[in-house]
Amino acid sequence: MGRPSKPLISRSATIAASIDIIDTEGMDAFSLPRVAKQLNVRTSSLYHHFADRRELMTEVAKELMTEAKVPEYTVGTDWADWFVDLSLNYRDAILRHPNAALVLLQFLPRDVLAGTYEKCARILDDGGVPANLHVVILDGLEKISLATTLTDLMRGPVDSREVFPNVDARRHPTLTRALAANTWSSRELFVVTIRGFLSGVMGLVTAPVSDRSLEDFIGS
Repeated sequence: MGRPSKPLISRSATIAASIDIIDTEGMDAFSLPRVAKQLNVRTSSLYHHFADRRELMTEVAKELMTEAKVPEYTVGTDWADWFVDLSLNYRDAILRHPNAALVLLQFLPRDVLAGTYEKCARILDDGGVPANLHVVILDGLEKISLATTLTDLMRGPVDSREVFPNVDARRHPTLTRALAANTWSSRELFVVTIRGFLSGVMGLVTAPVSDRSLEDFIGS
């Protein structure tokens, strides 16, 4: 389809309209014709800025992630605390757009976060974290943050203490006791999970895993 010679809308307006539709009507309602209707233009006008739906979705994912504020960092800041704050901001950005969460899973290109990852790597460096653990931490935090937040959205309501619904006390007595003993909300469990992950990775500094034992562990 040919592109119009003069743009009738801006790229940013198209992205904003897409997010609004997804937020209010859900992903099932999203389409290029629906976005065009929202902007009161022809669908062909969208092709001045975006080659196809996938390119628009990628830009939507980028825009959503810019809402995740990167915390300030100064010398002396505890690096683990900083990463907990960053992960919480990432989680909060996703929760502000629950209908768009799957867009991040499918369309978020890592290159949009390269600048943030560079800053993260420098902070790990400053914190004395060995370089060979940087990728483990950065990759793991991204996966944990996205997966746990998506799980919370699917479970709902967010920050409920009902972690595992429909548990039968007679059939699942041990799990029932565990749930009764849990005092953390979903947000608090998220923080505990992040801190536990960071602590576990840092345990490799004092108890390093040999290449051979690691191969055995992962089944290579």
